Amino acid sequence: MLDRKSELDAFKKLNLTVIASSYGYEIVKKKSTKSSVVMSNGADKIVVSQKGQHYIYFSVHDPASQGTVIDFIQQVEPVSNMGQVRQVLRPFLGGGYMSNVEQKYVGRYATEIKPNVTDFQAVAKRYSCFVPIAEPHSYLCDARGIPAELLQSPRILGRIRHDPRRGSVVFPHWGCPDGEGSERRGLVGYELIGQRLKMYSKGGVKALWMSVGMKGDQKLAVAESGLDALSYMAVHGEQGLRVASISGKMNSQQPLLLKSAIERMGQGSEIIAAFDNDAGGDALAEELAALVKEVGRKDLVFCDGRPLARGADWNKVLMDNARKQGPIQSLEIHFGR
Repeated sequence: MLDRKSELDAFKKLNLTVIASSYGYEIVKKKSTKSSVVMSNGADKIVVSQKGQHYIYFSVHDPASQGTVIDFIQQVEPVSNMGQVRQVLRPFLGGGYMSNVEQKYVGRYATEIKPNVTDFQAVAKRYSCFVPIAEPHSYLCDARGIPAELLQSPRILGRIRHDPRRGSVVFPHWGCPDGEGSERRGLVGYELIGQRLKMYSKGGVKALWMSVGMKGDQKLAVAESGLDALSYMAVHGEQGLRVASISGKMNSQQPLLLKSAIERMGQGSEIIAAFDNDAGGDALAEELAALVKEVGRKDLVFCDGRPLARGADWNKVLMDNARKQGPIQSLEIHFGR
């Protein structure tokens, strides 16, 4: 008989793809990898992976739905407390019950998921093969509307590379290779964006991509991708503006890095949520607002600076020539006032 703490740990080690299959989810083989399994039930799509010995997931369509198997059960079952969650999951701890589920839904789940393994040396070696952008870039300038002069600006120069063979753009992320809380900063991964390509480096972890900071900067805008961060700068101008990208959802390391970036801003600075105007952007804007508040500086101003149109991102605004549509609006929140 397991004690309550050990039982919770045992739940989290259960193959979440098997349990999800019993709720109508099926593996999408074309979009799955050995370490990341995509499952769909028609109404929802989730991505399942492993962190250590625990299975974790997130919903593609619902930013609030993510976590361990315990969080998954709270989304798919009419449960109101942990006691009810335990009752749902306890049968899966029995080998016979789990075996029956596996036989019933064979082919709809992943028998094994390999945990992601970090390899920063391999990341650095691959990154060294990319080259600086020395002239107008076909994808960024022609396909995405980024001004060529912005790529040569002191704000951006040296902060972006590209793959000459594939035409994709590379945004390096700098973080803590020694783990969360480390003072040492180094290259820990990179975001790759191109035609029909959006991915993160194998063996790396997400941290922050940032433009060059300059003395007197009064604005820091945080976007979901390097492309959107560049687009925000192209729309609003470079003066006094730093931009950063988190490459999608935040992981456990990124809040610490963002707080450090916020703390480096000067007196009276604005911290701007430049995320997409959608459900995912809603959640990220709330997270960023909370981080600004946690920093504890009363002089800082949080601005919800997302595009006005629902469903839009800053590259779409740039491509639609937002400058002709009038001044950009944002909601200011002054902390401690």
